[in-house]
Amino acid sequence: MNFSENISNKLTEVITNELDCNEDKKEIIAYAIETALLFILGSLLIILIGYAFHALMTTIIAAIFGGLLRRVSGGAHFNTPVKCLIIGAISYGFIGVLAKKLLDSNLTNQYVLIFSLVASFLLVAFLAPVDSDAKPIHSSSLKFKLKISSMVFIIILFIIMYVFDNPVLSVSAVLGVAYQSITLLPIFNRKGGENRL
Repeated sequence: MNFSENISNKLTEVITNELDCNEDKKEIIAYAIETALLFILGSLLIILIGYAFHALMTTIIAAIFGGLLRRVSGGAHFNTPVKCLIIGAISYGFIGVLAKKLLDSNLTNQYVLIFSLVASFLLVAFLAPVDSDAKPIHSSSLKFKLKISSMVFIIILFIIMYVFDNPVLSVSAVLGVAYQSITLLPIFNRKGGENRL
């Protein structure tokens, strides 16, 4: 049993102690608590890393856009949620620092950003959605909807870049989306691999 699962189970017992809940309801409550805890811990870790490296805004933007794309595209997973959380936070922290360095050095180029988004679009068009052993996607209709949603998300980012014309937003968001798109590659998604991302 991992750390977050242990805490969620204890909280579930406290919450359901006075209520007349069957095991199914307890399991649903435990899952909701664990998901919320992981989201809060992941968000705090991302903020802490961004703040520590003086790249808070770029880190948060990259994590938001990469995380939103991940919801519809799927992608690589570690074999436990805590590992996924820690590596994700470190990765987005690194991306935030990279975005800040590129912006501070004036090394941003609109054509490079567009190329990155086109590459990301092609990756999601061909590879999304990527499921996991823990959460396989069996419905072909759902797979199609997730693929279309992933592609539409990247098109929306194109539009956001042009409407807002904000280099911090553009660079951070594109790097977050590019990172998430790369996690769709088969090398990061080998079935049954112990060290899967």
